[in-house]
Amino acid sequence: MKSLTPILMTGIFLFASCSDRKASPQRTGILDGAPNFRDLGGYSSANGRRTVWRKVFRSQMLAQLSDRDVERLKELGVRTVIDFRDDDEVMKEPSRLPESVRVVRLPIVVGSNDTFMQKMGDSPDSLQCVDFMQTVNRSLVTEFAPQYRAFFAILLQAESYPIVFHCTAGKDRTGFAAALLLSALNVDWDTVMDDYLLTNQFLKPQSLSEEAIAVARLMWSVQPSYLSAAKEEIITTYGSIDNYLNREMNVGKAEKERLMQYLLE
Repeated sequence: MKSLTPILMTGIFLFASCSDRKASPQRTGILDGAPNFRDLGGYSSANGRRTVWRKVFRSQMLAQLSDRDVERLKELGVRTVIDFRDDDEVMKEPSRLPESVRVVRLPIVVGSNDTFMQKMGDSPDSLQCVDFMQTVNRSLVTEFAPQYRAFFAILLQAESYPIVFHCTAGKDRTGFAAALLLSALNVDWDTVMDDYLLTNQFLKPQSLSEEAIAVARLMWSVQPSYLSAAKEEIITTYGSIDNYLNREMNVGKAEKERLMQYLLE
């Protein structure tokens, strides 16, 4: 009787190969020097489709990338990086990127954590921190529509992909951009919020004193109420996120269909 080992091994290899093909790419852990760099692929849309992998990435700043990370961006084929940081942030922490990447600056200048601490003193209470972060998120809706409109204009160009968009921490300016994009792709709000809150797993405060740690948890993390404040501002002023996208982002029905063509499978 012939040995069954070659047959069994062939079966195992075929099974493993099929499993590998079906396995989703990793969402996080892609770049060592940017733990909050992550893929927006694999999210369910209301129409039964899913966001495609390896086309759009959100991130923290890209200033601390290793040589290996830069090579990884090349392997991913990244063509466009959208940077929401202001001039001071860029000068302090310039990005490390492949030379072939097109960088688009869309500066959004909001109150920084340092400015808040200077204004409130050394020991602001939790309510002050939460109120500050909610105010920041509302301002993204009301004061920075031109930057986000330009963001969508880039997303509507097929030659822009794959795209990375980021700010310094990758949580507020970037978080609102991701929420708008996923909403335009008809991803439900619970999933949008889950993606937003993933930041808490990867973004860690810098070294701080014992007294500052409670404040750091609120200022360096994201809370549901922060992004919810932006959504409430949109609903109050525009009635719905779709209306906001149409009126302020120039993303109407035709533009949404084009985004879905690019970013859903």
